[in-house]
Amino acid sequence: MSVCPSCGSEIAAGEKFCSNCGQPVPAESQDHQGKAMTSGCPACGGALLFDPTSGKLKCEFCASEYTPEEVEEAWAAKAKEAAGAGGKAEIGPEDEMKSYSCKTCGAELLADQTTAVMKCPYCGNQTIFPAQFSGNIKPDYIIPFAHTKKEAEEKYLSYYQKRFLLPKSFKSDNHVEEIQGVYVPFWLFSGDLSMEGNYKAADYKRDDKGNRICTGRYEVERKGNISFENVPADASKRMDDALMDSVEPYQMDGMKNFSLTYLPGFMAERFDVDMKDDKERTNKRVENTLSAAVQKTIKHDEIESKTETFSYSNEKVNYALMPVWLLITKWQDKEYKFAMNGQTGKMIGDLPISVPKFLMVILPIFAAILAIGIAALGTDYIGQTLLVDAIVTGIIALIMYGSMKPVSKANEATDYITKPLELTHSTEKKVWFK
Repeated sequence: MSVCPSCGSEIAAGEKFCSNCGQPVPAESQDHQGKAMTSGCPACGGALLFDPTSGKLKCEFCASEYTPEEVEEAWAAKAKEAAGAGGKAEIGPEDEMKSYSCKTCGAELLADQTTAVMKCPYCGNQTIFPAQFSGNIKPDYIIPFAHTKKEAEEKYLSYYQKRFLLPKSFKSDNHVEEIQGVYVPFWLFSGDLSMEGNYKAADYKRDDKGNRICTGRYEVERKGNISFENVPADASKRMDDALMDSVEPYQMDGMKNFSLTYLPGFMAERFDVDMKDDKERTNKRVENTLSAAVQKTIKHDEIESKTETFSYSNEKVNYALMPVWLLITKWQDKEYKFAMNGQTGKMIGDLPISVPKFLMVILPIFAAILAIGIAALGTDYIGQTLLVDAIVTGIIALIMYGSMKPVSKANEATDYITKPLELTHSTEKKVWFK
């Protein structure tokens, strides 16, 4: 049994990450450490790019096409030759940059500790850094891009063009500053979750005057469990968690065993968020999912209080790269970020709202509800009518606002539940009160 160099905890044989601090276990062998491997075409040495449409790599110069498996074999042969010639990486200065030599033209390339792929600015070849993806920090899986840059541009245009609340000038004056396909690092969490819950519930009715009267209170007990698989949490500090949550769900049956051959043509990053940090927010999503499923079994008007305890078993963590098209646009000196799921094509991003257009919709709604209320109840109930009017109009306003600002952190993990709620205990009793 080895010891984690970061926190000193014991690590069982075969574990890739420390269960206490989440740091990767040092690999016994680092055969690729500090070596760069060109992504050149096996036929002519030209730049290869992964084509999301065909799922193959295509040479920009001779137009040859290869499957990832074919290229992997060719690269393995080149790597074997390069190993005998050295090619060690040079550690950069205080900013923790690393220096790599382009294997095609010899140019010196700089990359920070989390960058895994860089395009040589001189010859255009993608240079892949296996040092970032070797040993126990190598991803387990990758979901290849299935949508092209052109498709991302088209999705972006269709995403905002027909939105009434969008300022008119945004459609004509916003400029796309950057479109980049990025393989974003994700932790994938799997396991079983059990819960014990104690609740106080109540039923109500309305009297002749409309007052709400409690007809009974109940003490409710529930025990249940669910199973979850591959709940994703982005592991890059550069990526906004809410934006990455909002491009979900991913179709996990599309995962492939990790291979460098999927990377040419796209940026890729190594994780720089500890597994332990992502596990906390992932656990909250799964717990909220189980809690919501259990509370749906409580058939009373209101749950007034609850106490829930959770326990995990059969936990498993994998490390994967997920495809994301990132778009940055600028309008009125402000940047707006959009993301498209590179597998499913789902586009997401917050849009600006025209205040005049917003009021043009909300004020007539408020006036119409007020008029209907007065006509039905008269002026004697004007206070109640205004209250109901404000609530209804407020709900409509929130829905309208949410349609323009859909980016938010995920609260549940419904798409990744593999075994739905199984109730193992269910009791309740009516409690009469003083």
